[in-house]
Amino acid sequence: MKITACITTMNRPKELGLCLDALWNSSYLPHAVVVSDNSVDPEIQRQTEDVVNQYPKSIYREGPHTGVTHNRNNALRAVPPDTDRVLFLADDICVKPDFFECAVDYYKRIPPDVRDKIILYGQNRDEYSPPEIGPLGVNFRGYFCEWNPKVPIVVNLYATLFPKEFLDREQWDEHIFLGQEDIELSLRALRQGYQIIYHPEMEVFDLCVKPNHGVTAFKRGPLNQYETYVAASRLYVGIKRYKHLYPDRIKLLLFQILFYSHMTIYLLRKRAIQSWPAILKESRIKAL
Repeated sequence: MKITACITTMNRPKELGLCLDALWNSSYLPHAVVVSDNSVDPEIQRQTEDVVNQYPKSIYREGPHTGVTHNRNNALRAVPPDTDRVLFLADDICVKPDFFECAVDYYKRIPPDVRDKIILYGQNRDEYSPPEIGPLGVNFRGYFCEWNPKVPIVVNLYATLFPKEFLDREQWDEHIFLGQEDIELSLRALRQGYQIIYHPEMEVFDLCVKPNHGVTAFKRGPLNQYETYVAASRLYVGIKRYKHLYPDRIKLLLFQILFYSHMTIYLLRKRAIQSWPAILKESRIKAL
């Protein structure tokens, strides 16, 4: 099985080196690695390209200097055509040494006529993670949750192997600047008959997570850029989910009522009602 890793990076050549080192020291080596670099500073670009050139069969591409979804699609366009599976990583994510080996062994046990319709994913861990994160689902309001049969299962982005054949047809939705794009792509895959399977022995490690610094931390004042993008993407993905992917007029109406009412209450409590225009602008819902 030929697996290509696509890495999106920006201004972090040191972390990128650790990411590449983990990939090329795996027990089962990738077919190729593509790095798409959104750095703007020419010196940082040079440093990043020098890091990539240290590893054979690694490809450096200058990024589009826009959102992360654009950057992933930029990397995807450079994936060798004979690739079977594609893994997307950020520059601060390191695969465990047996990540690919565990995946390939699992795929070998699956009948060939079923194998190409399976998206396999594992755990994205850090030093604060519980012993096992478990499979992820997405609830009615568009939040990640523990998976159960009542909600769709979705991928854990940086620990997921996507069939190249699926990505040849379905790229990342570039209307989503950042946040929940993995939910949206998972819903498209499920709609097309792909099966998403959780395999806990496949692990990647996040190098840069810090405790109590998540987007959910409650601080009064306008939303920061990341919080704005996440809120906007949840609105966009929710409308797309109930209007286009799984059309249901009642669910679409209920989702919008819940989103707008809960977000307004949240912004009022946070004394950040002035963030509403930015959320609506970044949501790109006019595209729907």
